[in-house]
Amino acid sequence: MVGIGLLGLGTVGTGVVEILEKRQKEIYKLTGQEIKIKRILVKDKDKDREIELDKNLITTDFKEIIDDKDIDIIVEVTGDLESSYYYIKEALNNNKHVVTANKAVVSKYFETISSMAEEKNLAFLYEASVGGGIPVLKPLKEQLDLNSITEVQGILNGTCNYILTRMFNEGLDYDEVLKIAQDLGYAEADPFADVEGHDTLRKLRILGTLSLQGKIEEEDILREGIERITSFDIRQIKMMNSTVKLLGEVKELEDGYTALVQPTIVNTNSYFANVNYAFNSIAFKGNNVGELKFYGSGAGKLPTANAVLSDILDIVQNSYRKGNPLGERDLVNLNEELNGEYYLRISLSNEKIYNAVFDISKKVLTTKDNIAVVTNKVKLIDLYEQLSKLNLDKEDYFIARILD
Repeated sequence: MVGIGLLGLGTVGTGVVEILEKRQKEIYKLTGQEIKIKRILVKDKDKDREIELDKNLITTDFKEIIDDKDIDIIVEVTGDLESSYYYIKEALNNNKHVVTANKAVVSKYFETISSMAEEKNLAFLYEASVGGGIPVLKPLKEQLDLNSITEVQGILNGTCNYILTRMFNEGLDYDEVLKIAQDLGYAEADPFADVEGHDTLRKLRILGTLSLQGKIEEEDILREGIERITSFDIRQIKMMNSTVKLLGEVKELEDGYTALVQPTIVNTNSYFANVNYAFNSIAFKGNNVGELKFYGSGAGKLPTANAVLSDILDIVQNSYRKGNPLGERDLVNLNEELNGEYYLRISLSNEKIYNAVFDISKKVLTTKDNIAVVTNKVKLIDLYEQLSKLNLDKEDYFIARILD
């Protein structure tokens, strides 16, 4: 028997329990072993839950789990940052494999935990931390044996994609769609991490560090969210025969890399334009394999729990990639070289602003109500500097890069 210590019984933890209960026969047939949850860590033992459980499984004391010799794998799905880091370290120090769905802890402590797991000759797997139910990290690691990965790009946040899809399809305002997304459970009560791009940034940090085999930290990634987009912007983008997505991208250049999370305008016939609602998609390019694309549910109870259980099965079958998957390349951040054409909307209008924007414009879309233009090919850093000189607050403008 393989014993599981489950840390957290929220949405993902509940999904793990449900799938394990339903698929016990199939799992035993595959592995020849029973996989059983031995203990579950919660904050409140008396809380009403949507699944029936043996109350003896429930504990509020992590020590009861870490000291249990029958527990082989710790599954961390608390969603917390600092306490989860403590749990993971203690698990590895007590010779227990670790599976987590927590992108925040993986992103912040990626190198530290990966090195620790390698030293202990234990598994540290985190498929569910990026792309929810999409199996992308395992294939990415496998391709690194044969390929240099030069680029990774994706729609990595279902909340943002849902909001942008409904704004585009139905002409709704941002605040209106955000409220709908919250009511439907696609967005948190506090949507800050999603709509301002932090969630996408963390996932991109994980993907980029693996892909380029060198450390790309959170602060190395330029970040813009979707919180300032308006229905006016959507109308202008539609007239460009395009739509807009929040894309994360890490790209290798000759002397380093660029890394950004930014609203991106894509032609309506392009691949990413057809990834809609809460779905995610990730693509990476290898020098031998070419471009590979992955598409599926980026979040949700059962898709994310499915990814967690896939990691568990890899550990039970001893089929996971051994050693530390992170490389040791010394990479140079070249975000100052980012350039291209950009959609720019400014809500304020005076002669100084109009003249400055006109000077960098390839095409003026409208000057009614707002100024909206397509810029000439410019460096992004220069565009930001120009806006700073105009004394504009971030709330006064919206920028989206235009993808070639």
